[in-house]
Amino acid sequence: MSPSLSPTGSQSQIPTNPSVPSSHLDPSNTLAVTTIPRSDPSCGPWGRVHVLPVPTSRSGALGDPLTLECRFWAPPAANVTWLQVCPQRYHGDTWNCSWPQEVQARAGGLQVVRREGLSTLNFRHLEHNHSGLYFCRVEFGNATAQSCGTFVRVREPVHVPFLDLREATKNRILTAQGVLLLLCAAGPGLLLLFRKRWANEQLLQPKKISCEEENLYEGLNLDECSMYEDISRGIQPTYQDVGTPPAADGLMEKP
Repeated sequence: MSPSLSPTGSQSQIPTNPSVPSSHLDPSNTLAVTTIPRSDPSCGPWGRVHVLPVPTSRSGALGDPLTLECRFWAPPAANVTWLQVCPQRYHGDTWNCSWPQEVQARAGGLQVVRREGLSTLNFRHLEHNHSGLYFCRVEFGNATAQSCGTFVRVREPVHVPFLDLREATKNRILTAQGVLLLLCAAGPGLLLLFRKRWANEQLLQPKKISCEEENLYEGLNLDECSMYEDISRGIQPTYQDVGTPPAADGLMEKP
């Protein structure tokens, strides 16, 4: 709807202020507004056709389904069409599109379904070319109305990690990894040290045993017993029994 101004009142006049006397009003200065239909429909009702408000924007991930709804009041014979105004960066290989272009039903994964007072535009699988501003236009005779538009934004799919872990769990895993790395780095070195020490003890064990044996039998070495009393048994007995008469074949040593 576009208002046109004329110097004389033809169809409708602006209401006057009742507090102003009528004698102060100049009929030649009265402003009249005449309404005429435009070539393109306005966002709102017109005549017997009315389109209800729609969401300003909808978003969906790439490849997900999406549905746009358009509710209207119009006679059953009214014609309903969907129009798209796409961004320049999302249209085919040339990255531009015209203003506006009618949505082709059953093309590119799109489907238009109409019921009484409701028309839906279904996206089976969202693509980059589906991003843009969509209008629902209802026409009945000379009366035409359209929605204010819903912008469809196609998002890139969110990368889902293989293991969706909380931060606390991640910190515990990192701590355990640090402990394992420390053990793997220090463990072999400690093992080599203990093995080396055990090998040294094994090498020193025979020498230690031989030293202990030498210390044990050192006092019984007959070659080094010159300072001790000779305890070797001779031909004659060492002691003599006093109560035994002396034998002729041998003499007993007196104590």
